[in-house]
Amino acid sequence: MSPRYVVFLESPWTGAGQDCARFLLERGVTPLILATDPARMHPSLLHDYARLGVEIRACDIDSADAVVAFCEELAARGELVGVTSVYEYYCDMGARVAQRLGLAGPDPAAAAICRSKSAMREAMAAVPGLNPLHRVAESPEAAAAAADEIGYPVVVKPLDLTGSLFVRRCENSAEVTAITAEVMRLGEYLGHTVAPAVMVEECVPGAEYSAEIVHGKVLGLTEKIGSRPPLFLEMGHVFPAALPGERERLLIEKAELAVKAVGITWGPSHVELKLTADGRDARVIEVNGRIAGDRIPEAVRIASGVDMCHLHMTALLGGTPDLTLTADRTAAIHFLMLRPSGHLDAIDGTAEALAVEGVHEVHLRPGVQVGIDYRANGSNRDRAAWIIAEGADRDEALARARTAGEKLVFTWSPLRDTAAGA
Repeated sequence: MSPRYVVFLESPWTGAGQDCARFLLERGVTPLILATDPARMHPSLLHDYARLGVEIRACDIDSADAVVAFCEELAARGELVGVTSVYEYYCDMGARVAQRLGLAGPDPAAAAICRSKSAMREAMAAVPGLNPLHRVAESPEAAAAAADEIGYPVVVKPLDLTGSLFVRRCENSAEVTAITAEVMRLGEYLGHTVAPAVMVEECVPGAEYSAEIVHGKVLGLTEKIGSRPPLFLEMGHVFPAALPGERERLLIEKAELAVKAVGITWGPSHVELKLTADGRDARVIEVNGRIAGDRIPEAVRIASGVDMCHLHMTALLGGTPDLTLTADRTAAIHFLMLRPSGHLDAIDGTAEALAVEGVHEVHLRPGVQVGIDYRANGSNRDRAAWIIAEGADRDEALARARTAGEKLVFTWSPLRDTAAGA
């Protein structure tokens, strides 16, 4: 029997790629990871995939022609059953290649829309009540003028980055000008070109949630626990969100309208929303044409019995995802943060944290290890570790995760030089 292959473009850091690979291996399908330079992938990813026996191959994954050529060569040796990515920066490329090869996947145009905050806002503009007030600005002066027009406070964000990178709440034109200038100086980040423009948006003041979606239908809602302004770091997640019925229906309706407007109606998607101040309406913050990050899929699996990585792979292989919930628990993800700067001398208490009742995972963020020098960059990369715990309800799950977090002890000393190693 000839081998069957699924090709992934790159891999996220928080485990979804490994979870998808395990599912495929259990079904006799061989996953392959493509990366432009495998040697530059994070050591934790290289270790995980080596342990699974998953090969990582070099290919120019910024070129659709190069990826198609690799896949066509692979198909000559077996059956190519899927091409995809669960990594934000390559979801659109995965969709483009899959379409060219006649394989299952999301609409490439819709996947590309999700990679641009300006295109996403344009796609949703035809549906009243989805977008907050917003403007695209291509200079610090234009950003300040847009903020004056929208009214303070505003949120300024890059058009094409992820993980809350350089997203700031601004109270005045000086703050808007400063963060816009910083974004425009970037040029590139982690090897990806950064558009020299920003989105300036109305600051929606209410609580934040995300909708976990498969084939355009909401599986459930996640409560998001955020940092204090001006940053927008995600400090925790709780699934399922405990909401009054009418608010739950409101958020589900808005999320499903958003993915329909953008065109992401195949496979997984992740929509972030915020309630208005009175809680009677909501605005869409972002539409992602991929499975959620931050280990949210694992929280969903623990709480509901439904594994979103498995659902994605099932759809990729031509099957019909089963969204039937088989459990009724609550799962909480709690993040610990690194110090603003310092040399990490020791990490203790992992075993004690894992021993807390209900805890499923205690995991250091890739790159966090004894000996690093670190300076915070105001993004989700400033996390030190995550903990996932289950409970009968929100309070119990969060309490267990936070108790476990208190067992982890990070010992720091002042930086000895200017290097930043994580």
